[in-house]
Amino acid sequence: MRAGYIRLWDMGVAWRDVNTAPGVYNWTVLDQRVAQTQAAGAKVLYVGGLTPVWAAANPADGDPRWGAGSASAPADPAAYGTFISALMQRYGGRIAAVETWNEANLKTFWTGTPDQMADLTQRANSAIKAASPGTTVFAASTTTRLINSVKNFFGPYATALKSRGYPIDGWTIHTYPAANATPVNRFDAIDAWREVLSSATGADPAALNKAVWDTEINYGLAGPGAIPDQDFDGATGATYVARTFVDSIRQGISATFWYLWTAGPYGLIGVQMHTGTTQTIDAYNRVRNWTTGASLNGCDVAGDVVRCFFISSEPFIIAMSKSGAPAAWNGSPNLAAVKWDGTAVSPIGTLALGMGPVIITCGADKSLCTQAGVAGTGGIAGVPTGSVSGGITITSTSTAPYRSKNVFVATGTAPGLVGKQLVPCYVKTSTRTGKKSAVKCLTVRRAAKVLPPVTAAGTFTFTNRTTLASSHLARVTVFLQVPSEVKGNPLGPIAS
Repeated sequence: MRAGYIRLWDMGVAWRDVNTAPGVYNWTVLDQRVAQTQAAGAKVLYVGGLTPVWAAANPADGDPRWGAGSASAPADPAAYGTFISALMQRYGGRIAAVETWNEANLKTFWTGTPDQMADLTQRANSAIKAASPGTTVFAASTTTRLINSVKNFFGPYATALKSRGYPIDGWTIHTYPAANATPVNRFDAIDAWREVLSSATGADPAALNKAVWDTEINYGLAGPGAIPDQDFDGATGATYVARTFVDSIRQGISATFWYLWTAGPYGLIGVQMHTGTTQTIDAYNRVRNWTTGASLNGCDVAGDVVRCFFISSEPFIIAMSKSGAPAAWNGSPNLAAVKWDGTAVSPIGTLALGMGPVIITCGADKSLCTQAGVAGTGGIAGVPTGSVSGGITITSTSTAPYRSKNVFVATGTAPGLVGKQLVPCYVKTSTRTGKKSAVKCLTVRRAAKVLPPVTAAGTFTFTNRTTLASSHLARVTVFLQVPSEVKGNPLGPIAS
């Protein structure tokens, strides 16, 4: 089992552990942890946080587990910048990424204001970039479990970062759901967090397009409130591990850190991962092997079936039930499938799906694993035929002249959406770099000009008339969204 990054937290290396007095630093433990991480072939993610009592504005603010003053804002914010500067002067690029603070939306770790945290974030960014411009700087992490806390702290924090020009390279979240919840609830909580980010920043692309890392995830942790902790057996734990990492890909999360690898059973968490938990380790390794070197080429949802299409040396599909409940996908007998637990299914016929992901390969007929677009003119790619999402099916695509240029026309059916307005969204892919832009959607008002509401017969016709310049620099892919699925930056529930 191998990790790309190791997150240095909960191991005696926080600010208060190292910076024991003004200008006094004990690097012994952190030196060991950085060396161990590099010896394992991994990169270091360092986490800021836990104010030293000598620096605390309110020495009484702090969980007894971490000590007096540990949750307080510093009396002088420059003290944090000084520590981060000393940290980076010592380690430089050996620290590949920094998470500015741990779970700043929880009073357990931070009792200061969102604006004070934004100030510390800016100071940290300046110190880090001065010493090691290549080190990635992340905002203070936000735990998504309590939506009111996300709204009340993270929203103003994101707004304060915007006012400072976003002195970060990305966002970090901790996506523990309630103790009695599942990966499906985690996925929904990430959507809710994105909505807060979009609202707080005015759907600013500079915020929405930044990387997102999930730097702590597990299941069964007690709470919120009186919900007791849960312990999961090996098979359930393996299912949750596999589903979590696939869902992160669906959500556009660049890195996901499982909390945590332990020497043996650890009572705080519901899904264990140590040398004795072969099922969870196998699930982690299996999904890692499936997806390493592959790129996501869009997901679709038909009823309760999620299918995600990947491009690699051989195209493949990962499928699962959206709700986690039993669902069936009528595949081709030419396909072969392997479940998250390594169980092979071949040929498929009708494939039973559930919470755990299944990888589907296509043998000689690779087209079965490909979402085929219809080529238009001027670098425009069309909406694919077949089931797209929410009961939307594209039945035909073609090109037609419009104002001295060719545009594409798509017809389809959406019997469950009679009278509803569908919304087109677009993403550009550079033909030079292969990089994709953020997904941008029309407003409902603008959408009505190119895509009338679904007719009483459940049909629709979409004529692309938006300004998509003919250019050799970009290929433009068009999506159709159900309005309720359009977030500030929608990520992949629709085929491309």
